[in-house]
Order: sequence, then structure tokens, then C-alpha cells
Amino acid sequence: MNELLIPFGYNKNTGAIVEPEDAESGRACNCICPGCRAPLVSRHPKVKRAHFAHDSKNKTENPLKDCPFSSAVAIAMMARNLVDEYAGKSLSTPEHGVMHSYECCGKTDQVIVSRGAINTIDSAESNVSLVDQHVDLKFVIGGYPIYIDLVYAGKHPVSVRDEVLQENKAGLLSLYCSSFSTSDFSNNRDMRFSEAVLNFVLVNGFKDWGFHPREASCLHNKVLNHQCRKSSDLVYGSSRKFQCMVCDLTWEKAFFQPFVCPECNATHLYQREL
Repeated sequence: MNELLIPFGYNKNTGAIVEPEDAESGRACNCICPGCRAPLVSRHPKVKRAHFAHDSKNKTENPLKDCPFSSAVAIAMMARNLVDEYAGKSLSTPEHGVMHSYECCGKTDQVIVSRGAINTIDSAESNVSLVDQHVDLKFVIGGYPIYIDLVYAGKHPVSVRDEVLQENKAGLLSLYCSSFSTSDFSNNRDMRFSEAVLNFVLVNGFKDWGFHPREASCLHNKVLNHQCRKSSDLVYGSSRKFQCMVCDLTWEKAFFQPFVCPECNATHLYQREL
């Protein structure tokens, strides 16, 4: 991991995640790398934050070449591991809007589905299935299931049809692991990696709605309240009275009609509004 020192390891015996603050120093930590399973050593320097490193004396593994562990993978793994911490906490979600075109008149409007919200998480699960696809996290908020897709390079994004999510009254929210600030975390020696990731998931991470559970109802209400009047209905309802200065004709002009006198074809330069 070039961007982020190894922030946790797996206990060799139990497989549980161990943070360096809780590990014995050196090889006594009894931990392996979550990425390549090579032995780790725990380091507790006075200047830098505590962290793990691959054991350089281990000759059976070549972690510098083979280890797939990265900052994004570490963030995603810790985010899933924290599943028991989410219930009862507040999740910050972004604003969301969709464009809708009306078949009746061709007009296009932006439908505001959410202006952003902070809601309490009722319950949480990790590594769940959604239409035969693996999803990292599932939060239940106000009775609505919100699926969280942790997005990072090399991982296929979750792709589910809107109709399926609508039928299940569910939402799909993408959380981009690349938006985690490794520099802010590295500079704060007092913050554990688990604390930083918890804050990242709930508050600071860049999120984007793939589908909002209120999207269908907002679109439905927008269509119901849409007032569409065809041009033929607006001849008098939106008309203004003009007088031609050439032939003295007075007439009412609808908004869509040209600025030409219907009698002598004089242009708008020879007309005045009454």
C-alpha cells in the first residue's frame, strides 16, 4: 500500500481484524496481511502513527510484488467490518434530481427528489445479495432499504434496473472510496483507522444516488401537477393587443404568432402595443 500504511491486519488464529493500536509490537502481533496473507509486523513509532508492515524477513512471500492490498480495498474491508456500528447513527446523503420530459408538450423539467438529508440508520447488514448481485452494505432507514455500493478501481459497480428497486421501495447509493482523505488520516495520529472509515461512510465520503426510494413518487406527483396547454389554447389567454401604424389595423396577437401585421404585412417596426 503506497498511499496508506497498512492500517489493520488479520489475527492468524481467529481471522478477526486487529488495529495496530491494539497489537503487540513486532512479530508478536501474530497478524497476517488482509491482501496477500503474508506475515505482518506491528510498528509503533514515536513520530508516525502506529501501523503494520510486511515482515521483510519472511522468505516465502513476495508482498511488494504480489500483494493486492490498497487504500481503497482497506477502506472497503473496514467499512464492511464496521457493520455492527452503524445502527442508531446518522447517515448523510446527497441531493438528488432527475430530468423528465413530458410527452404531452415535450417540455423538460428537473425533478428534485432530495435536497440532501441526514437520517438515522435503523439497522445494517454487510455482504448482502440484490438480484443476484453482491452489495457491500444494506442500511434500513425509515423502513426503506438503502443499498451501499463501495466503488473503487477494479471492482464492478452494482447495476440494477430502476424498476426492480422501485418494486422493492429501495434505494441504491454509491460511495466512492477514492474520496477518502488519506493525508488527513495520516496527519491525525490520535484517530484510529476504524474511526476514520466510520466517519467516511456516514459523513465525509462522496456519495451519489443511483436510485432514490422516493424517485418514482416524486416523478408521479410532478406529472400529475404538470399544467400543459397547447398553443391553440393560448391565442387569447396569453395574447396582447397591437396596432399597425401603416394601415391602422388593431388586432390581438398570441405569443406564438409572428410580429407581422395580418393586413399589410408591416413588420414589428411599424407596430405599437395598446
